[in-house]
Amino acid sequence: DDMGLGKPLQAISAITQHHQKFPNTTSLVVCPTSLTYNWKEEINKFNPQLTTLLIDGTPSQRKKLLNKSTEYDVIITSYTLLQKDIDTHKKNTYAYCILDEAQHIKNRTTRNAKSVKNLQALHRLILTGTPIENSLDELWSLFDFLMPGLLSSYERFVEKYVRNSAFTDSLKQLQKKVAPFILRRMKEDVLDD
Repeated sequence: DDMGLGKPLQAISAITQHHQKFPNTTSLVVCPTSLTYNWKEEINKFNPQLTTLLIDGTPSQRKKLLNKSTEYDVIITSYTLLQKDIDTHKKNTYAYCILDEAQHIKNRTTRNAKSVKNLQALHRLILTGTPIENSLDELWSLFDFLMPGLLSSYERFVEKYVRNSAFTDSLKQLQKKVAPFILRRMKEDVLDD
């Protein structure tokens, strides 16, 4: 979605619906460090009944917080701290794992991408206004988190879609494959609402 259209609100709504059916579950939000407190404020604003835990601080402080994380409805952490705490996070199965500004995992070889792909969750959701910034293979990394295997292996994806991007049939096939999983909203379509 374009900026300002309420991507966090949509994610909070999804967590809320899941939490109504399964109240004793924990969801995880991973976002840039600069947005962690914004997420906490947004959750408190739109659903103050959800208990939130912000993972921050020194390694020993974070360890104490993570040890009691299942007592909360939503855990919020940054991409940077997730890398450092991944061994603890990957032991849990989250209800939702939501990546905000998901372009942070567009490069499949980065520690950000490798860390989030170790997480276990019943539902995965990514929020971004820029799913592809430089190359079509960035889309592969996003979908490798969302639904591993949907776009085949990286090598096969590159061969079929990136190297053959001049062939409109290949791109149409790719668009048809991913379209059911993408909600795209632009300001001119929804601002009046």
